[in-house]
Amino acid sequence: MSTLIPPPAAWRTCAREVWLPTAREMAEFDRRAVESGATSERALIESAGRELAHRVQFHFPSGTVTALAGAGHNGADALVAARTLAAWGRPVRLCRVTDRPVDPDVLAGWDLPIESAEQFLAAPPSDGVIIDGILGTGLRGPPREPVASLIRAVAELNLPIVAVDGPSGASLESGEVPGACIQADLTVTFGWPKLGLLRFPARDRAGVIESVEIGFPVSGREFGARAITGRWVRDLLSARPSDAHKGRAGYVAVVAGGRGMAGAAVLAVRAAMRGGAGIVRAVSDPANREILQVSVPGAVFAGWDDPVHWRDAIEWSGAIAVGPGLGRDEEAKKLVTGVLAARGSRPVVLDADGLSVWQEAPEGLADLLNSADVITPHPGELARILGTAVEAITVDPTTHVREAAERFGCAVVLKGAPTLVASGEDPILVTTVGGPALAAGGTGDVLTGLIGALLGSGSSASAAAASALFLSGLAAEMGGCTEGHAAEDVPDRIPTIRREVESLQADGEGPVNFVSASSAKPGGGLKP
Repeated sequence: MSTLIPPPAAWRTCAREVWLPTAREMAEFDRRAVESGATSERALIESAGRELAHRVQFHFPSGTVTALAGAGHNGADALVAARTLAAWGRPVRLCRVTDRPVDPDVLAGWDLPIESAEQFLAAPPSDGVIIDGILGTGLRGPPREPVASLIRAVAELNLPIVAVDGPSGASLESGEVPGACIQADLTVTFGWPKLGLLRFPARDRAGVIESVEIGFPVSGREFGARAITGRWVRDLLSARPSDAHKGRAGYVAVVAGGRGMAGAAVLAVRAAMRGGAGIVRAVSDPANREILQVSVPGAVFAGWDDPVHWRDAIEWSGAIAVGPGLGRDEEAKKLVTGVLAARGSRPVVLDADGLSVWQEAPEGLADLLNSADVITPHPGELARILGTAVEAITVDPTTHVREAAERFGCAVVLKGAPTLVASGEDPILVTTVGGPALAAGGTGDVLTGLIGALLGSGSSASAAAASALFLSGLAAEMGGCTEGHAAEDVPDRIPTIRREVESLQADGEGPVNFVSASSAKPGGGLKP
């Protein structure tokens, strides 16, 4: 199996602005676009089918194309694609997975035989590619029979599958897979990827996701979430001027590393330095002095046992990163409280133990944060400071990350797959890189240090969080594997990744506006 779209390269093809509507938001946008007269239902189906045909021909240029078409728009898109491919000379089979007759406009006068699901199962294809247009985007609950059996039978054919908008059986609203579900090699989605496609387990079922434009109107193109893309991050990053000196590059204080946790401090400090900070002061347990000065000799050490020293480091800084490896005892809480009280107007990123020390009194934390700050909880930490169950966070992360941003008045980074960023009334930002490569202890410490560096350079809270997530995610992927690498590999890759992001052209490349390659299959890409 070869990879036509290598995962590390997929991000380079994405457009700057990629919205991530929920299935409900997209249905409403579609309805309003048609009712306003900006487009028509027929035009959208025709455009979607032709774009789908182009993507099938590009990735799977030989063999029979078998289109499985349900009753909804996805089924009509699949039939238009098959009709188009037939016009280009490809052998096609059309299978109607419903009792409803085919709209004659969909076939545009082409005399193509339509099979039933029973006929398809009696003589299944042995070559070529399957277009999955069985179910639409409005899935509620598991597929019912006989559709569920058809989906399972398709899986046994071991042929490449191209899903229309999303794999049949996956919820494009929540990302849930409640029953039988298509395992696609390629998902072609229209307008923009649906948010549920980027959530697991649906993400694993989608294969490579490609989003294509089909003529939606410009007005109203604002939804509740958008993707963090390379071209957008490029515009957020500020290059150092030619006459820059270390002071103008930003002073960052990293408060991290209790006794026995020097590694967390080393990772955060190194990430802050590689992220562009001019000078970094490491505020840590005195026992860590030698380790830090050997591991990151460019940083200035300040023991937190002396209030004069650590307060001087805070007042000297332009931004502060707090939390990695602090510990959760009362002394750690006193230190965090003291830092937040002494920081004045300086922005703070608060992570790990810096958040956990507030689990018993989160209202006290809310009083100390503001819109310039960032907190970076994982679901367990967010559950503790919101006073809810972890399961509630994982089932509905978008609602809870918004709730946290409102309650604490700052940017909130909810780590996960994908990671979400909420800030004020802005759309939620969603990561598209990193994935399993970030599943290594210490990558959160790297993220904290990198956010601190970007805050120190003058970035807003949400911009610093989004940029750091993108750069650290790509740096984690840079090794070419999702297993066997360690968090200490990531910081030294950040400058190279940043240069690549800054070198992107203003416009996207090629006929798709979003590409995301999944690691669900060996090689992470498509079957040729």
